[in-house]
Amino acid sequence: MATYNHPGIYIQEVPSTRSIQGASTSTPVFIGATEFGKIEQPTMITSWNAYQTAFGGLAWYAMVSWSVYEFFNEGGTVCWVVRCTDTAGAKAATVTSSTLIVNAVTVGTWGNALGVMITNGSTALTAGAQTPVFNVSVTVDQKQIGLSATAAPTQLSMPNALLQRYVLQNNLQVEAGQTYYVLESFNGFSANSMAGDAGNFSALANKINSQSMFIRVPVNVKAITAGVRPTNTTTPAALKGGTSPNLNFNSATALLQKVQGISLLSVPDITTFEKSGDNNPQMTQGTLINQELLFCEQQHNLFYVIDPPFGLDVQGILSFKTGQGSSASGNPNALSSDYGGIYYPWVYIYNPISASNVPIPPSGPTLGRYAYTDSNVGVWKSPAGVSDGALLTAVLLDQSISDADQDQLNPEGINAIRNFINYGNVIWGARTLALNTEWTYISIRRLFIYVEQSLKQSLQWVVFEPNDQTTWSSVTRDISSFLTTLWQQGGLFGATSSEAFFVTCDASNNPPNTRALGQMFIDIGLAPVYPAEFVILRLTQKTAAPDSGG
Repeated sequence: MATYNHPGIYIQEVPSTRSIQGASTSTPVFIGATEFGKIEQPTMITSWNAYQTAFGGLAWYAMVSWSVYEFFNEGGTVCWVVRCTDTAGAKAATVTSSTLIVNAVTVGTWGNALGVMITNGSTALTAGAQTPVFNVSVTVDQKQIGLSATAAPTQLSMPNALLQRYVLQNNLQVEAGQTYYVLESFNGFSANSMAGDAGNFSALANKINSQSMFIRVPVNVKAITAGVRPTNTTTPAALKGGTSPNLNFNSATALLQKVQGISLLSVPDITTFEKSGDNNPQMTQGTLINQELLFCEQQHNLFYVIDPPFGLDVQGILSFKTGQGSSASGNPNALSSDYGGIYYPWVYIYNPISASNVPIPPSGPTLGRYAYTDSNVGVWKSPAGVSDGALLTAVLLDQSISDADQDQLNPEGINAIRNFINYGNVIWGARTLALNTEWTYISIRRLFIYVEQSLKQSLQWVVFEPNDQTTWSSVTRDISSFLTTLWQQGGLFGATSSEAFFVTCDASNNPPNTRALGQMFIDIGLAPVYPAEFVILRLTQKTAAPDSGG
């Protein structure tokens, strides 16, 4: 206490009302495989350029790269990335064609389907003759991906199913007189393109590595002052030796307990998970998804945006979500949680470098719309509809969803992505996986996460304060001020603040026996704004009034 011994003016600064700061709502974490980067080190990413520096470029079968790319394209501003450990020590497929070494961009058996062609840089001369300028092409044989000139496409499982769909959707044609498709082609190299210092990339490697989504050329092991042109190939040189990874998603997810400011979760590489000897990947994927949902429920601050397995039709995704798949070929584990939402189907985006449409899981662009909606409206608004749910960079959907299809999907909490005339591809669902009606809608669950985390972070000062009327009053005032602002912004329903919320922290809910235990209870009730999911236009025929004859 201050003492006053001489006459004069004394100044005291009186503490003002403590404000409660809103928690972050639109910062996701992407977990999975990347081209390179630190393993199990959560890294904040603020742009696509920052991602490329830390984890590499767009890489086939590394779905985190495509998801982050689309997150920023669709309105996201900041995210975190965690690269998983591969406990299997998998290898990327590789091939040495004369003086050129080529590796698949990521590990896995998918690279074993690729081939590399070395051809003349201009119109071919007589057989065996080589021009100084040469081209490098990435190929895939039609038999490897179940295609034939005389038969319908063969139904394949991952990973070759993804390559098959890529070839079909981009209308690639078999080379004349051959059995392979050219996926990518890089032109205009010479012997000098192979030269470079030891430990550095050659000019050829720099061009291919910056533009290809399928292959990478390693650094020169030793200095090459006079490059040697690789010999032309008459047939593609096959990449070999790719083995299946075993990504440790659980270990990477556990690291999130120490990361602050995150609120959303995406694990897109679960959809491509392949483990050696796994005869039922759908069951494995369902198990992994449920483990991530359990983590979100335990943490209380994360909402999991789930990707479905690739290539499922409507009945297939219904079976996967409800756990009705047989143990031999499907997912027997139902997905049910109010801390997650699943979106269907996969979408195609345009890759400007390869000028092709690429299939990717929907969580990346969807989370971009989450961030866009949170920024422009608020967390209480569903990230769906022809405005906030418009996927501006999605050029195609893997499955076309009709009203009859969504009649089956919507009650099961499967959020459809649909194409509408005049609007394009839009998110047309806003439900969680919850079975109880209290948490049916994503916006309601995320609103409560927002309020809970905001109060938890901003009320730390209350711990060890006297459990008395003064503290109760301060807490009630601070929380009421925060909720009033939320109500005024449109986040709560009610004509008055008393209709929108209540806060109780007094002797009625803090009796002597609980105070003796060191416990303080704060009861809060919210009236959330529910989305208008079903808009019913009720029209009637208006009959003209009879003429009075006056």
